[in-house]
Amino acid sequence: MREDRQQKAKRRFKTGQWVQYDGLYSDDWGGDLVLMQGELFPSHPQMGETSWTYTGPSVLDYGGKAPKMNGHHIGY
Repeated sequence: MREDRQQKAKRRFKTGQWVQYDGLYSDDWGGDLVLMQGELFPSHPQMGETSWTYTGPSVLDYGGKAPKMNGHHIGY
């Protein structure tokens, strides 16, 4: 599983390609964006086409489990 993460981190993607992994991506201009599998990599609003690098899982990724605090569910 660690190798899978390292492979994702090394991959670069171009504007217009399909997102393969949910997570946080960084573009060549220093912008960060959370993208989900199946979306298209967007272009930069001012600079146009760019390359994207997978930087890791998003903060919103709970691993499919509801968050808990002191053993009790929080949120909804």
